[in-house]
Amino acid sequence: MTVDSLPHGGLTTEEDIASYLLTNPGFFERFAEVLGSVQLASPHGGKTVSLHERQTAMLREKIKGLEASIVEMMGYGSENAQIIAKAHAWTAAMLREQDAARLPDVLTWQLQRLFDVPHVYLRLWDLDAAYSDLPHVQQVIAESKGHIAALDKPYCGPRGSIEGLQSLAGTQAELADVQSIALLPLRAGAIAENRMTFGYLLLTSPDSHRFTQDMGIDLLNRLAELAAAAMERLLPQQTVAWLKEQERLARQEGGQAELPLE
Repeated sequence: MTVDSLPHGGLTTEEDIASYLLTNPGFFERFAEVLGSVQLASPHGGKTVSLHERQTAMLREKIKGLEASIVEMMGYGSENAQIIAKAHAWTAAMLREQDAARLPDVLTWQLQRLFDVPHVYLRLWDLDAAYSDLPHVQQVIAESKGHIAALDKPYCGPRGSIEGLQSLAGTQAELADVQSIALLPLRAGAIAENRMTFGYLLLTSPDSHRFTQDMGIDLLNRLAELAAAAMERLLPQQTVAWLKEQERLARQEGGQAELPLE
């Protein structure tokens, strides 16, 4: 299209002009001197700059935005690497503990230390009789069991009522300054319909932004799974055997062959 073939009625609005230039890139090839003479307001002051200078400035701004995004992503990568290292150290500490009766204390202390959580409370029930005297069992409030079993995922957010929090943490816990909590159910078994809730982890903080309802819970899910796997050592052998049998039957029904024993 040339100037002679402009639409009937001419270009009457800025939108008409913009549309014409976009659909006719050859215009600036025929009138290259127009590009050189265009003057635009500088985004950094009242002076005018050439079209080339304005495009260069816009490109610099885009580059700065990309650099900021890269730095942010690198920060996330570094943070994720630190979390992985902490989870690895926590898991290794639990695996190294040979005395099953000491395992709950190792779990809570290492979790508190590695992840810098002000207070960690572990409560367990339905354990083997050999561990029934552990304080983590003795301090369980019966009403808490049904509440925890009803949670389908970890809870993050405000502490709620101090009475309800006290029943979860225990009568000896000092909770006046707690502002946010994370509550992680501990469950044994790999089959959803047969999973058994046998405890929970309660993490508390005086910082209202430490555990919030909009934060992701992927990490908390992983921590709950690791803690539950470690604590299964304290369950009665018949319970563990029953859970494993359910898993075996589920694999058979799903058509998965049993792995041969070495």
